[in-house]
Amino acid sequence: MSFIKRHLRSQNSLLFLVTVVVPTLVAVLYYGLVAADVYVSESRFVVRSQQKQESASLLSSFLQGTSFGRSQDDAWIVTDYIESMDALRALDAGEALRKRFDAPNGDVLSRFPLTGRHSSYEDFLQFYRNHIVAVVHDSTTGITTLRTSAFEPASAHQINEKLLSMSEALVNELNRRGLQDGMRYANEAVQTAQKRVTESAMALARYRSNQSVFDPDRQSSLQLQQIGKLQDELIATRARLAEVVSVSPQNPQIETLNTRIAVLRQEIDTTATTVTGKGTSSLAAKSREFERLNIEKGFAERELASALALQQQARNDVSNKQLYVARVVQPEVPDAPIEPRRLRAVLVTLAMGLVTWGILSLLLAGVREHTLK
Repeated sequence: MSFIKRHLRSQNSLLFLVTVVVPTLVAVLYYGLVAADVYVSESRFVVRSQQKQESASLLSSFLQGTSFGRSQDDAWIVTDYIESMDALRALDAGEALRKRFDAPNGDVLSRFPLTGRHSSYEDFLQFYRNHIVAVVHDSTTGITTLRTSAFEPASAHQINEKLLSMSEALVNELNRRGLQDGMRYANEAVQTAQKRVTESAMALARYRSNQSVFDPDRQSSLQLQQIGKLQDELIATRARLAEVVSVSPQNPQIETLNTRIAVLRQEIDTTATTVTGKGTSSLAAKSREFERLNIEKGFAERELASALALQQQARNDVSNKQLYVARVVQPEVPDAPIEPRRLRAVLVTLAMGLVTWGILSLLLAGVREHTLK
């Protein structure tokens, strides 16, 4: 029985050594002697535009009190860009970034690439996201915090400053594209409308030239006024004829008055035919095509006016939606390493080892008790 107890104590001691003592000792050696210091540079910025947006936060109210407003969606665009492969390749032009994290910088566990690992750009991107860059966006205040880590204080600061400059360049490019796209669409609309106005005006001018007509409605009005005058003159001539016949039936003026009445009737008929005749040469027939062409010209002119207004509105909208990267906190050169937190790492290793040892001890005790039974 004593032999079994000694064996159990020996197993328990071995388990304690493996799960607690050895990991803690390794952590003490690594974090105390091997782990390289990591310096962190931090900056904060907001992406905002001149277009005011409603928000209940204090900072948003302050921003809305100025000529700018926060732009939440574009802040996420900048955040995604900082963590993207494009940003990494721009930072690593000529392997400038990779050399900062390769040997002899750092330690064997924190540098890139690790011994025996394939150093593809996909692996470097993962290392970049996990160890070099940390981006935190606060959707309440709209402030984005950028932290960059490196084995040297100057490197951490330079990486942070470079990422901010690249983000500003990205926002400027978004502004340029927005301006070009908006103005291109508006200019195309104006050009199309101008072309339509020109074509409709030329069609109307050709119709006037071919039909020898300027404005059928106005011309018809003039012709109708002339018919009215002729009818008034005809009525007056008939009254004069009746008067002469009643006074002097043999008066020689009777023939003259009859001739004049016939001429007036013929003139009225001819003028009326010009206005309302059934042929295509009448003003009424010409008026239909003229009105169609005139309506098309009016539509084209209104379309041009709308396109010009759209062009001005696009110019105003693009100006109002210009994005800006405003630095709230400038990146500084760190004067002391923040990571690794050596004591905390050792204590966490010790605590995890004790928990593991306790759980395994209980499991092994249950197994032994079940076996002895």
